[in-house]
Amino acid sequence: MSLAVDMLLKSLVAKGRILDHVQFATLRKMRSTYTKNWESSPAGVKEGAVFANGKYRVRQTTCPAQSEWFYDFLRGLEFRMGCQSDPNHGLLMGAIVHLLDLIRIDAEEAEEARAVLEANELWKGRAYVCIGRLTAWTRRVFLGAGRASEALVQGKSRSVPAVLNKSTLLTEEVCRNLPHVTLCLPGKFKGETGIDHHLITLANETVSGLQPRWWIEKLVLVCEQEGRVNGPAFATPDGELALSVDYDSMFRRYLLRVQEETNLIPEDQDVESRYSTNRTLRKTAVTRLERAGFGNEFIDRMNRWRAQEQSKGRFARCRMNAHYAEAMMLAPTTWLGSYFF
Repeated sequence: MSLAVDMLLKSLVAKGRILDHVQFATLRKMRSTYTKNWESSPAGVKEGAVFANGKYRVRQTTCPAQSEWFYDFLRGLEFRMGCQSDPNHGLLMGAIVHLLDLIRIDAEEAEEARAVLEANELWKGRAYVCIGRLTAWTRRVFLGAGRASEALVQGKSRSVPAVLNKSTLLTEEVCRNLPHVTLCLPGKFKGETGIDHHLITLANETVSGLQPRWWIEKLVLVCEQEGRVNGPAFATPDGELALSVDYDSMFRRYLLRVQEETNLIPEDQDVESRYSTNRTLRKTAVTRLERAGFGNEFIDRMNRWRAQEQSKGRFARCRMNAHYAEAMMLAPTTWLGSYFF
């Protein structure tokens, strides 16, 4: 009861980000904190745990926050509070293209003025937007020798089949001859434990005119100029992983210029609240794939391509010492999806 009272009190006095009051999703975190504290207490430590069939754990507990009464309280609280969201919105493809052109012009002018640091940050920012348009894991692009470097070279001088649409059957052999570029993505991924590496194959150039290969090669060149040949591609000159908020501020700054110079973003839309690199690029990509006629199953494989490996009976994770063909196994999804962006 004390936890329930605390949650109700917070709902009355805490200021929310979207509305005057906080959302239910914020309040329910108090239950999680309470449960974790209980499990760490002497009473919680003495409680036993059993493992059900599979990977899930069933824990026998007397924690009040896990009781049926408290569950009913949460259901009633959520029902009465409702839910308000202020999600990021997608953009027209023309707005993305115009934004990239503005960054390119400013980067070239900075290079002419010998402002190398400013130019490099602009080049990296433009690559961040371009790659973020195609994959959900932008900041995890990795530099390094071995397979990561070999993958960048392969697929450069190839040609797109004369007849190609979303129904075209792409075999592994066909994918090897497609104009492609491969990104190396290390880190923790949803549903997996520990650090691992993935390879994702993208088209050299998309239907909308984006050039992922050009920007990936430019990104590698900028990193080499900074003296970095290993580690994260999107990083500070001293090798520290860059913060997404830095690229987000650049993204919004140039979106304001797109709004001022074109009619691609309505004047009455607040750029600061409606757009960010967190979800805008992803939503724009998904919307374009929907318009191209790709179904939900394809989009799910493209955005969470680990499911593609599961559906084919392959291992869920591809290590860096695995053969490059394993990335090619996913190309029927990743290459085709990125090509029609």
